Amino acid sequence: VNTPMLSKMMAEFERENMKSEMMQEIMGDMLDDAMEQPGDEEEQDQIVSQVLDEIGIEFNEEVPDAPSMMNTQVSSGPGKVSVAAGGVGGGNDTGGGGGGGGEKF
Repeated sequence: VNTPMLSKMMAEFERENMKSEMMQEIMGDMLDDAMEQPGDEEEQDQIVSQVLDEIGIEFNEEVPDAPSMMNTQVSSGPGKVSVAAGGVGGGNDTGGGGGGGGEKF
């Protein structure tokens, strides 16, 4: 196995592959632009609004009983974390958290 020649072939393949991906993206963008009709955005907005109305969601609604400001408790010292009132601690969080409660439709 000729290692330098194999490395050269791999580098050339990578360059050609990158060029191909760029050309594919450019062609896709050009086709999207060519196929776009005037008024498509309004039609899409209308469809989204219709679907949201059907499932009972409105963007213009205010959140009921939302607090205007969160109170925070600040602790100092090593290993202590500021916690929002009624919330859970932060810091070395590995995921999860948030959500819960709320109404079921």
